[in-house]
Amino acid sequence: MPTAPNTHHSHLDNTTLALLEPALPGQNVLSIVLDVNPGSAPNQGGSLHLRAHQLLDAVGAPTALATAVMDDLDDAQRQTRTRLSFLWDDHGHVQRQTVDTQLELGETSRYGAPDLEPLHFALESSARVLLAVIDDEWGRLLSIHLGEITELYRLENVLETANTFHVHVLPTPDAQSLQSAAEEAPRNAPVQHQGAQQDGRFHHTLMTQVQRLHDVGVFEQLLIAGSVRGRAALRALLGPNLQGTFSGEFAAPGDATAAALLTAAQPSLLSLEEQRETAVLDEALERGMYGAGPTLDAAQEGRMAQLLVSGNGAAQRVWQDSSGQVFPEPPALGVSPLTGGAVTECTLRDVLPLLRERYGLHVRFLTGSRAERLDAHLGGLAGVARY
Repeated sequence: MPTAPNTHHSHLDNTTLALLEPALPGQNVLSIVLDVNPGSAPNQGGSLHLRAHQLLDAVGAPTALATAVMDDLDDAQRQTRTRLSFLWDDHGHVQRQTVDTQLELGETSRYGAPDLEPLHFALESSARVLLAVIDDEWGRLLSIHLGEITELYRLENVLETANTFHVHVLPTPDAQSLQSAAEEAPRNAPVQHQGAQQDGRFHHTLMTQVQRLHDVGVFEQLLIAGSVRGRAALRALLGPNLQGTFSGEFAAPGDATAAALLTAAQPSLLSLEEQRETAVLDEALERGMYGAGPTLDAAQEGRMAQLLVSGNGAAQRVWQDSSGQVFPEPPALGVSPLTGGAVTECTLRDVLPLLRERYGLHVRFLTGSRAERLDAHLGGLAGVARY
């Protein structure tokens, strides 16, 4: 009887790929992405088990690995949205690396070389956002990335006899750079000011922390929430370098829970994603390449910094020779002009790992109307030039 799988769990972050990839064998790995959210309507009534069976059958997963996947679905303590699992047989023992994320990723499966594209899709499509929340009593800074929200810093405006305020720095054990930046803050430092001076110092202290986090590269975009007065005060303090990161605002109480703030921020986050994707498409038109042929040629000549892909690249066909060269159309007679050998038809998604590694490309996955625009008007593929 096969032994229970040896499982290693992790949460998706920017170090996941660096740690995961060396731990996986090069072949015979079952890679499967499943929506495991117990509160999701499509997962009710045994639907999750049925979809998992279909994904496993589609790739001919070995029985021991498929059984390990199905056994894991009975885990009632699951509290994540999407689970990415990588399983392989190590001399009769099932090994598994599991990554959990709150992002909504498409369900996929593969047996063979490890399929790390879902992780790349998540990491390369999620902006690092700082949410600043401020009202008369509280100033708070929260990081939003990869579907997770983490409170980094809290400033309490204590209007008592002494008119002081107090700093609270929250631990961030899973984000070393965020923790280092937060630890630069003064701790429980009383400030003696009255009335408007007190509020002014309160606002400036919170903005100082925003600037510090920006200086160490913690966030790319800034959202501001809170009361009307608090939001206006913080906007007025944005310097030139922070004005370019400001991406929107919304009303929220200063003492709202992190979960409530994440829910309230969703419309702004979706709008932000649309703005970022539109901006990068416009940039490709202004100083880049578009069309599958010109873009792939420029990418493989080292002239592209960023590749823009519709969806996850699974719908676009390409051809690859034994040297790894990628062609947008099959060469004449199916023979590579570089190697003289045959070429293999595959998807763009299949060759993205090699393009990243060989040419240092950052891949930007587009969705919604931006993906439709890329497909309909830009030849299905575009890129931003390196210089």
